[in-house]
Amino acid sequence: MKYKTLENFRQHPAYKYAEGVVNKDIVANVDITLVCEHFLEDIEAGDDGDYFFDYNMVNKISAISQYVLMPSGIKVGKPIGSSLAGFQWFFIINALCWKEKDNHDKRRYEKSVLLIGRKNGKTFLTGFVFILLLLLEPRFSNFFSVAPDLELSSLIKGEMERQISVSPAIRNKFKIKKTEIVCTATDSVFKPLATSNNRMDGRLANVFVADEVGALRDNYPIQAMQSSQMNIVNRTGILISTAYDSLENPMTQEVDMAEKAIRGLIDMPKTFALLYRPDEPKEWMTSDKELLKANPIAAEIQDTYDFLVEKRSVAVLAPEDRKNFLTKHMNIFVNGDEEESYIKESDLDECEVDDIQWQGRDVYVGLDLAQTNDNTAVAMTSYDPNTRNIYGKAWAFYPKGLQTAKSQVEKLDYASMSEKGWAFPVGNKIIDYAAVEKFVMELESTYGVHVKGIGYDKWNAVSTAAKLSDAGYEAVEIVQNTAGLYPATKLLREKILNGEFEYETNKLMKLNFLNAKVVLDNNLSYYLNKKKSSGKIDMVAAMVDSLALWETEIVDEGRDMGRMAILI
Repeated sequence: MKYKTLENFRQHPAYKYAEGVVNKDIVANVDITLVCEHFLEDIEAGDDGDYFFDYNMVNKISAISQYVLMPSGIKVGKPIGSSLAGFQWFFIINALCWKEKDNHDKRRYEKSVLLIGRKNGKTFLTGFVFILLLLLEPRFSNFFSVAPDLELSSLIKGEMERQISVSPAIRNKFKIKKTEIVCTATDSVFKPLATSNNRMDGRLANVFVADEVGALRDNYPIQAMQSSQMNIVNRTGILISTAYDSLENPMTQEVDMAEKAIRGLIDMPKTFALLYRPDEPKEWMTSDKELLKANPIAAEIQDTYDFLVEKRSVAVLAPEDRKNFLTKHMNIFVNGDEEESYIKESDLDECEVDDIQWQGRDVYVGLDLAQTNDNTAVAMTSYDPNTRNIYGKAWAFYPKGLQTAKSQVEKLDYASMSEKGWAFPVGNKIIDYAAVEKFVMELESTYGVHVKGIGYDKWNAVSTAAKLSDAGYEAVEIVQNTAGLYPATKLLREKILNGEFEYETNKLMKLNFLNAKVVLDNNLSYYLNKKKSSGKIDMVAAMVDSLALWETEIVDEGRDMGRMAILI
């Protein structure tokens, strides 16, 4: 079928997949659902916006897909076009067919991220994408795969060889060599590289794929490939991985950024991502839905589904097999340390309000003063003993001279954050602590509150605490360990989960919450850990410091109520 309009494209497997996800006919997690919703909205909008959908490219890809045959499996010998699963078509079509309206030759997406479990055809999919691009990209293009070692990097080459060798219609357009594959029709070359054996610098990559990104020691190979594409019109990078037993690797960073982009928290218009993983990881033992969210191919191939169910049963009974199942088949990143996200976005959303009346409230203030060139935060919280609600507000401070650099690195519009009153640029290349101190001292007059005390982390705050004390405020050091932080950290989490926390709309503070990770000790006590977190959490840390002072009062209030109940 030739796809010329939206009307007949609705019959394409990619469109049907997106439609099935949005209509709940296909099991998918929150992030995949949002991506599908955005796709349908964009394609239905037609010419509106900065990008357009290239139906001519869809037709070229569809035509080639009929000439490349399946090298193995139950559909061996059949055209790949009629064998690809819906989610595989959805990935290809999005990655390659959106173009910039101002430059019809330039693809929209420069980076595509795919987090998906084993046995979901990721190597097969990537091999086919490379065959497509070798035939479609300009002459003399260079293609690379990068991976931790040559064996992993060569898996894609091996898959391409299989697809080419069983496809008579395209076989004569390729020359397979020991270390590379040459497309004789375009004089383009694909070559696998290994970070352990090959330097990445000095290469010019039109397209690259980084496979098993979670196993890379660092993101040097990705950065080197991206840097090489500076003067390429259609620079394209594809990052693919399952999860790994580490929370600190390049893929966790990519997944964190992609999740925030999908949910509209940061701006990354040139990144496309499909993150196949469970919404409720703790239900992995019993929920078939969570299994399917991480393994979309299992919904289409019964044998794969049966295999995964059997592997799950073994993992439930055999702890030594559990980590492998969680990482490779459920796409749950795990670590030797007990770590977990502090709070879920859905729970936090329930606590967001348009406005809080601060006039006349008693508040405690929290300070988290960072190094002089990093973000600093101030928070104030109030407790209502009648409703038992906590009310919170926080602000970030950053060096004005670093605004552009911070916006680029963190994918945040700090200028916009400042306009909304969520963050303040103070100082030039370093934080102006005097401006932060002045802000704290003006809280009472600005908001009509009564500051009962100020909790602070002594790191970088000794001088500021002394000045606040001299100004008549009670400044209390909050010890930054489990004993000092756990009660307030637990209080804030429980208030959020119980719907007893309110905060005014603040995208930056929300991001801080979603970045936050906690570490559990042997007693199951926990506290925020900045090093383990996936971004800035200073606003949450400041709020915890303020709540450490409230926590003592709330506990005392509970004891008094208990004594009164006994007397009655």
